[in-house]
Amino acid sequence: MQTTVPRSRKAENARGAFTLIEMLIVVVILATLMSITFKLMSVGDDSSRRVTTVMRIQKLENCLSGYLSAFGSYPPVKLHGSQDISYAVGGHGIQTYQKKEISWSKDSKSQNEAWEQIQAACKAQPVACRYPFPNDWDDAIVALSEDIKKLVQDGEGEFASLTDARKTVLMQGFDSLANNPGRFGGRDKTDSDWRDIQIFQFGLMSFLLPRYLFMMTGPDHFFNGTGVAQWTGSNTLPCDPFMGNQYNSWKTVKDDSMKDTDTDDFIAIANIPSQTACARWMPNLAGMCACNHDYSFFGTSIRTDTALNVSPQIEIFSPDEESSNGTSGQYILDEITVEDGWRRPIYYYSPPPYQSYTIWSGGPNAKTFPPWVSLKDISNQTALEIIASWTIDDILHMNN
Repeated sequence: MQTTVPRSRKAENARGAFTLIEMLIVVVILATLMSITFKLMSVGDDSSRRVTTVMRIQKLENCLSGYLSAFGSYPPVKLHGSQDISYAVGGHGIQTYQKKEISWSKDSKSQNEAWEQIQAACKAQPVACRYPFPNDWDDAIVALSEDIKKLVQDGEGEFASLTDARKTVLMQGFDSLANNPGRFGGRDKTDSDWRDIQIFQFGLMSFLLPRYLFMMTGPDHFFNGTGVAQWTGSNTLPCDPFMGNQYNSWKTVKDDSMKDTDTDDFIAIANIPSQTACARWMPNLAGMCACNHDYSFFGTSIRTDTALNVSPQIEIFSPDEESSNGTSGQYILDEITVEDGWRRPIYYYSPPPYQSYTIWSGGPNAKTFPPWVSLKDISNQTALEIIASWTIDDILHMNN
């Protein structure tokens, strides 16, 4: 007679549990599935950002076509810097106008230094327009200035890599802040050097939007008398479209443009031909601009839902920032721009006489190379390989 030996409780537990190998197999399967899922999500997200970029560039092209029809040229965006890629870059990505030939190398540090110089050149004709914050933001700007001041002092955030010398220069810009809300430094506007400081950036959007209705919201002293040379030198005093006579000062234009939108004066400013022409292409800019305020022009709200705020940041503008006798001014500036799907700059290039243009995005890798620099002039093989890797994912559109 055969005797059946009962299984022990330990044996039963062992058979009912996963072995180590089985658990490892399960972990590997889960990891593989998660990897595939994240990859698919990444592909979908990248595709969506690419579609957004193409759509925004196409809408900008519609605006540019409207501008050409109205004025006979594409927007004549002045250079805010140099298109020469061989200039060194100082504080906050601003060119120093000191020559520094790019040392092409595949190590990350050298590539980052090369990209700094090339990016500064690509932004020489900016898309963003920048201008002093409106008067009613004074308290907010003072508070923001104090936050930035602390970041500079502590060497945190975007100021983490500051040298002691650079930190000293920045800290000097916070003097007399209480007496100058909304800007840094105590330099008087009557100083001749003061008039050369770029406190306005006339980028592409200052041509595609009615600039008088938003760029003139800043403090009065920028529009008193002859005003700041950068503003007065880039704008001819307009005529009252109803009366025909020329306005006698920019202060008058500013005062009228800031009145209640129901007044005849505001309507007159909005109907200046250079301003009202923007109404033709304004629907293309609906919900497409990154800006701090919910601007609405000719019934079109331009503020994007996905990038509600442009982070105000300290800026240094100077004719020659790094030289010992250069004049520098430090500001927190308001801004309107259009970004690509990755919330990075869209680039614009139009050479005189402004009958053609190139508009493009650096794509997912955020790097690009200026179209006005011929690759035939670059004999360095390493440089060509790096440039190819930067531009392979560019999203490029050109006019006909």
